[in-house]
Amino acid sequence: MKNDLEKLVREAQTGSSKAFADVYSFYATDLYKFALWYTGNGADACDCVQEAVLLSFKSIAKLRNPASFKSWMFKILANVCKSRLIDSADRLSYVPVHEIHETQHTAAAVDVELSVELSDALARLDADERQIVLLSVIGRCKSGEIAKMLDMTAGSVRSKLSRSLKKLRNMLGEVQ
Repeated sequence: MKNDLEKLVREAQTGSSKAFADVYSFYATDLYKFALWYTGNGADACDCVQEAVLLSFKSIAKLRNPASFKSWMFKILANVCKSRLIDSADRLSYVPVHEIHETQHTAAAVDVELSVELSDALARLDADERQIVLLSVIGRCKSGEIAKMLDMTAGSVRSKLSRSLKKLRNMLGEVQ
């Protein structure tokens, strides 16, 4: 599967919108989930994903390593989400569970239950901690990939992830 995705990325780099759409569809749900957790609402999440997809489509020819598409795409999305929050001067808020079920993404319905408590706990993490947790858990990125995206060492990412997850467990009352 990995080789097929890399082949599609290379095709997309030559201008194939069909190949780009195929690669995007593989990651669409995870990108939307990431944006939803990051921005706090479905409408902003859709807008951020759409903007990130347009930006990445326009600049995919500049991607040096087709195997890095996933981390490259998540980095673009993270930057778009961060800019949206800064521009709107909004703080991350919780995502009501009913909004997840009502909000549809063009690629797929989000099938994850978001609890108010977890959303609130994530909102209390600082921006770097939240971004690392979301990239790891929702984006399923490895520490090395996250390190490249955030200009950190993989060890720092693992340490921050561990501390952030511990904070979340404490906030959620799982650890005394």
